[in-house]
Amino acid sequence: MKQGVAMQQRQTTTKSAIKEAFIQLLATKSFEEISISQLTKKAGVNRSTFYLHYLDKQDFLEQLKEETLDTIRDIFRQECHNPKKALEEVLSYFYESKSFFLEIAKNPSFCFSDNIRSFLMSMLESTPGSRYLISRAYQLPERYAVTMYISGLTGLIVDWIINEAQESPQQLTKIILDSPGMEWFKEKEI
Repeated sequence: MKQGVAMQQRQTTTKSAIKEAFIQLLATKSFEEISISQLTKKAGVNRSTFYLHYLDKQDFLEQLKEETLDTIRDIFRQECHNPKKALEEVLSYFYESKSFFLEIAKNPSFCFSDNIRSFLMSMLESTPGSRYLISRAYQLPERYAVTMYISGLTGLIVDWIINEAQESPQQLTKIILDSPGMEWFKEKEI
């Protein structure tokens, strides 16, 4: 049993080293310019070790995206009864790893904005009546109001990350909650 735990810890350490090396390389190169050799050299692991965990660079990227989305989904599931807390927790997750999120927000290969939009849309869809409240706040047909609302929030969060998260997650949560159309969000809290 101890061998299994030790092996899992080594795998986690190896994957963390590869992820950290990737973040460092991404600060100076695009995803397309980063080679497996550069990545493994920077991480201090063998190429064969990389291939034990990933099929190729694209698989690495997909697993990284999925890991990030899983974390966001887990936060949302744990805090689904309180969207304010869910939002603050997600922003805290971004804040705690801001160097990573800064690099992926700047890199189109990650589709970061799309992932944020998807998260926000799932929060919205889980709240009955939210579309109506947003439409009423914007005084627009529902479809357009929701598009403006989700796009605006997505842009705000991405801008916050790109500008190195100068406000705390709590401050940004307050800014978001004080914006037009947030009545549905406030009404969901229990």
